[in-house]
Amino acid sequence: MKTLLSIGCTIIALVTLAVTNDVSTTQKAKRSKLDRAKVAENFNRRTGGLISYPGAKHGKIVFVNAQSKAPKEWVNDIAAFHAKELKVDIEVANGTFQFPNPKIEGNATLFIIDDAKMPTILHAPEQRWTMVNVATMTDGNGSKPAFFAARVKKELTRSFCLLAGTQTSNYPESLLGCVTKPSDLDKFADWELPVDIPERFLPYLAGFGIKPDVLVTYKQACQEGWAPQPTNSAQRVIWNQVHQMPDKPITIEFDPKKDK
Repeated sequence: MKTLLSIGCTIIALVTLAVTNDVSTTQKAKRSKLDRAKVAENFNRRTGGLISYPGAKHGKIVFVNAQSKAPKEWVNDIAAFHAKELKVDIEVANGTFQFPNPKIEGNATLFIIDDAKMPTILHAPEQRWTMVNVATMTDGNGSKPAFFAARVKKELTRSFCLLAGTQTSNYPESLLGCVTKPSDLDKFADWELPVDIPERFLPYLAGFGIKPDVLVTYKQACQEGWAPQPTNSAQRVIWNQVHQMPDKPITIEFDPKKDK
């Protein structure tokens, strides 16, 4: 009887501990979210938030989806990720791929196709396009949904790297390592890129006429004289501080000894 009671108490203690840990984790997550919100609020109050520099962002890359085997959400995920990382315009559109002279959309185009007769990736740098073929990614484990999804996203990223002028990394075990068949993609943990890659994209893409967004604080824009009219109370305070007339007139004292 004592043994059963002891076991029961142990189980209750373990359940209580698990619930307590779960509550503690939830509370930490809430505090972290509140802390981030507070930091953002303080930043916006002091600076007026971030706005885009006029004319900085122009040109665009278009992902032309010419297949239906891979869900469009996968294509959207990759396009949105790189657009956010590089602060450039990347659009996704439905279309066709007419080899060897496909119609280029935007300043540069990445085509996604499903054709068993075509290779996995084609790259035509002078014509400003690359092509990814999802038909080649179902051999072996690629027939399983999770493997197929991972391979498609990894090859989309690898093809984007070619389009943006980079095919190697200082990190040989990264996604830009050697791949000789689709199953080689399975050895990479995910489809994100090492830190040395994105900084190489922008100078190359500038040759296509693609330039990133440039963000500055509203306060800096006011000080430089090009800020738009304020849209919230924090910006109005900063606007008034920068544009207010001085309390005392500026005076210049003449010192004959110094000004000879």
